[in-house]
Amino acid sequence: MPANSVTVLIPTFNRAHLLVETLDSILAQTRRPDEIIVINDGSTDDTLARLEPYRDDIKILNQDNAGKSAALNQALSVAKGDLIWVFDDDDIAEPDALETLLGLLKANPDADFAYGRHDRFEVRPDGRVKWRDTGYWRESPPEDFLFESLLDMFAHQPAMLVRKSLYLKAGAFDESLIRSQDYDMLLRLARHGRPVPTERILFHQRQHDLPRGTAAKVVEAAERDAVWQRYDRRIFGITYQALPLGKYLPADCSLTEPGMTRRALIRRGIVMARKNFWKEAGEDFSRAARISDRPLTREETADLRKTFMMKYGCDECLMDADVQALFFEIKHASPVGAQMARAAARAMVWRVRLALQNGKPFLAFRLASLVGRLTVPSKNVSREVPSSFVRR
Repeated sequence: MPANSVTVLIPTFNRAHLLVETLDSILAQTRRPDEIIVINDGSTDDTLARLEPYRDDIKILNQDNAGKSAALNQALSVAKGDLIWVFDDDDIAEPDALETLLGLLKANPDADFAYGRHDRFEVRPDGRVKWRDTGYWRESPPEDFLFESLLDMFAHQPAMLVRKSLYLKAGAFDESLIRSQDYDMLLRLARHGRPVPTERILFHQRQHDLPRGTAAKVVEAAERDAVWQRYDRRIFGITYQALPLGKYLPADCSLTEPGMTRRALIRRGIVMARKNFWKEAGEDFSRAARISDRPLTREETADLRKTFMMKYGCDECLMDADVQALFFEIKHASPVGAQMARAAARAMVWRVRLALQNGKPFLAFRLASLVGRLTVPSKNVSREVPSSFVRR
């Protein structure tokens, strides 16, 4: 194959009617891929029959149903391209997506992967298409991509072109994960490689209620978010133990620099809070509040304002007595701790507005009250926190 050859990997399971739309969008690229591998993960529908007209353009790998991770691992072991484009079997690529990603890597030869944006669409029962925006997205400098990805996933595989050498360095997809395997891999790619981004829309993500997972572990639409959260917690339980503290800093910073240990603790605490690991978050925040009496930097304050921008369970955790007590303990730990509590509280203000917009005035009142108690100076914790909120 020529230099910078591209292999597209498309794992599929019982999505025949959507798969052909995906394939058509890949074959219509302004820069055609050098190799397209469809991994049939034990489909029981008419996937193979639907693929017959494409046999001159694609390779088909068949396996017993084992999940997306196993399908991708099998395909990566035989892919011939220097660059890998993993594409989902229900999404649609923009015609110049591959050309755009290749251009980014050519212009940035030190980058290990390129990524861009997507938008979302839903086909209604009457055939009309409803379009939505990207959703969660971060304009992240390359040196801070790992931290931003730890906060939440915003770069998705169908908008990523990755050097195969980076996949080999990151290791195989985790076959024990039936959800969030792409997030797990993204974090490993971000740890070992350097990205280059574009703001362009590169693919259209289909929104639907079809089952996900494997034949043995089906994930229905109604339980999708709960399953995502469960597997994310599993990933981050391991991450907390395995990822060195210095990796939470921008890639151009080091723990040996003055003040960087505190910032790293704050950042790891924010990540763990957003994943609902409040014990670990509290320990990091408490250490950060006591490690130095130097006032918070502008960067640390900006970091702390990201604490409550989580996807799920934020309102519930903010109303939790132990979580509230944690922030009051930080507030009274030191002058720096009081600054930390104020910075985090100010990030709650938009949750107050959101509660009002969603017709939840009582929740808005309780959140506003919490914001007030965390931001107003006081020397007496008992006056700020109801007795039920004070840790024993």
